[in-house]
Amino acid sequence: MRKIFLPIAVVTALIFTSCGGGEKSETAEETTTENTEEICFYSYDEAAGAQVRWTAFKTSDKIGVGGQFDQVNVTAGEKSTKITDVLESIKFNIPTSSTNTSNEDRDSKIVASFFGAMNETDIILGQVKSATGDNTSGTCTFYLTINNIEKETVLDYTVEGSTVKLTGEIDMVDFGAEGAVASLNEICGALHTGEDGVTKTWSVVELAIETTLKKDCH
Repeated sequence: MRKIFLPIAVVTALIFTSCGGGEKSETAEETTTENTEEICFYSYDEAAGAQVRWTAFKTSDKIGVGGQFDQVNVTAGEKSTKITDVLESIKFNIPTSSTNTSNEDRDSKIVASFFGAMNETDIILGQVKSATGDNTSGTCTFYLTINNIEKETVLDYTVEGSTVKLTGEIDMVDFGAEGAVASLNEICGALHTGEDGVTKTWSVVELAIETTLKKDCH
C-alpha cells in the first residue's frame, strides 16, 4: 500500500504546484498591463504658435468678412496631463496692425477707422481666467481687453489629437466700441450697403482660435 500511495501523493503535489504557478503568472501579467498604461503630458508649442481668425459681418443680410491677425504673442506655463491646466496658464497680446483680410485697402481701413477709433487699442490683451472640461472638450473663459475695457469672454474648445480649437463670439458693444463700429461703417460706405439700400456693420464678431500643443506620452 505504501508503494501505491507515494506516487499518488507526488502526482497530487505536482498538480497543485502547477495550478499555483499559473495563478501567479496571471497576476504578474495583469500588473504588467496596468503599469504600461500610457500617460500623456501637454504643453504650449511656441514653434506652432496660435492662429486667431475672425469673421465680421456687413449689410442687413449679414454677409461675413473673414480675417486674421498675423502676429499673436503667447506665453504659457509648464506641461500637464490636463489640457485645462495648459489653457489656464496662457496669456497673450495681439498687435492690431497685424490685421490681415487678404485685402490691403480693407486692412488699412480696419486698422485706421476701427481700431484707430478706440482708446489704446494698438494691442489687444488677453489671458485665460479658467477652463472647465477634459482633454476632448470644454469651455474657456478669457479676460479680454479691447478699447481699454476688460471683459470676460467665454469660448468653447474641442481637441483633435493635440490640436485645440476655440470658437465663440464677442460683441463690440460690450467693449464700448459702438463708435468704432460706426466709424468703420461710414468709411466703408457702399461696400457695406445691401440690396435694401441700408448701410450696416454688425457689432458681433465671431472668433476661431487654434493652436497645436506639444504631446509627450510615455
